[in-house]
Amino acid sequence: MRKPKIRGRIPARKLQTDYLDLMLLHQPFNDYYGAYRALEDLYDEGKLRAIGVSNFYPDRLVDLASFTRIPPMVNQIETHVLNQRIEDHEWMEKYHIAS
Repeated sequence: MRKPKIRGRIPARKLQTDYLDLMLLHQPFNDYYGAYRALEDLYDEGKLRAIGVSNFYPDRLVDLASFTRIPPMVNQIETHVLNQRIEDHEWMEKYHIAS
């Protein structure tokens, strides 16, 4: 099985930087483990300072945090007065993942 690659490298010249502070993997569909491993490689190369995910529900988030070398540092989720997602925040706190 081929290892997924991130399409297009970080355009350092255009961004005038050698790294990005944070890159998020958006939604757990298809081969999100392979895509996350590619982000781990960029993190190891110093191209990313932090790896995160977006819209991961607790079951997928805990699974990813438990079975990857570098657990997600952020889970970007929609939270507001009418949608507080208390259970999601409890799981993120337990695994030291910022929201």
